[in-house]
Amino acid sequence: MILVSGGTGLVGSHLLFHLTEQGNRVRAIYRNKKNIAETERIFRFYTPDAQACLDLIEWIEADITDYFAIEDALEGIEQVYHAAAKVSFNPHESARMLEVNTQGTANLMNACLHAGIKKVCYVSSISSLGKSPDNAPIDEKVEWQQDDYRSAYSYSKFRAEMEVWRASKEGLPVVVVNPSVIIGPVNWLRSSGRLFYSIKRGLPFYTSGVNGYVDVRDVARAVVMLMESETVNERYVLNGENLSYKEFFSMIADALGKKAPRIKASRLLTELGWRTNLVLCFIARKAPAITKDTARTAQTVSRYSSEKIIRDFNFQFTPIKEAIDNAARWFKELDK
Repeated sequence: MILVSGGTGLVGSHLLFHLTEQGNRVRAIYRNKKNIAETERIFRFYTPDAQACLDLIEWIEADITDYFAIEDALEGIEQVYHAAAKVSFNPHESARMLEVNTQGTANLMNACLHAGIKKVCYVSSISSLGKSPDNAPIDEKVEWQQDDYRSAYSYSKFRAEMEVWRASKEGLPVVVVNPSVIIGPVNWLRSSGRLFYSIKRGLPFYTSGVNGYVDVRDVARAVVMLMESETVNERYVLNGENLSYKEFFSMIADALGKKAPRIKASRLLTELGWRTNLVLCFIARKAPAITKDTARTAQTVSRYSSEKIIRDFNFQFTPIKEAIDNAARWFKELDK
């Protein structure tokens, strides 16, 4: 029996599909029951025989910050895929993000140790890695370091990883993956869906930054492959391609049939932008659409290397254009 935390998220829903498509019985944790419907829709997006896969899922309501609920969820489980996380760049949600991502992961690792779980895969993030000197590609050896450009999300994922590695030292077999920006079918206003939504709404600006991107289907394939392998206590970066924001936004615009951003936003403009937006949102009592973290990330050049998983497993990544086209088909269906 397999447990997947975060079963209604972008990665979690695709993990569930990949596992059940192979005939595995899975127990999936959820927090908001209405989000299960979106996972079911994703299954139907990929196959007309979705119900056969959905019937293999046992849904269980639990909060990973509740240790005793996690203990109950682990009853009869042998393998755990930990994909649950809170993602936010709103400064007001920093404390909650630390609670969910860090303390929640500590709870799950402790419960896995107590239950004698055979293997755990933690879906971390490239944000928990450090920066290479001279803009060299970032790989598994580049360690996280604190600086002014680190977001609360980055810190929470780094701290969560420390809990996973701590558990590994205590005898829990683990494997960690660090995906770059994950592209795939999801709600318009969740995860990378916000990027598609911005282009759909006519985003006019692009920045000089560079980032890494990966197809969510590749993430699901990779973590299942790693869990089924004899590999333990290793980390793998999952990155399909490195693209400038201009290239990436242009691909999305083309897939959605929209105009691509055509105005380059300077660093000064983005710095002014997040400050202005913060004031306006404070007055309107709304969450800021642009924050200091997102504005500075947009101007940062970050390239990532997946050489390790390619070398160790001959793993082949999907071209990002295919990932974008797949997500765009999903978003177009949402509008029907």
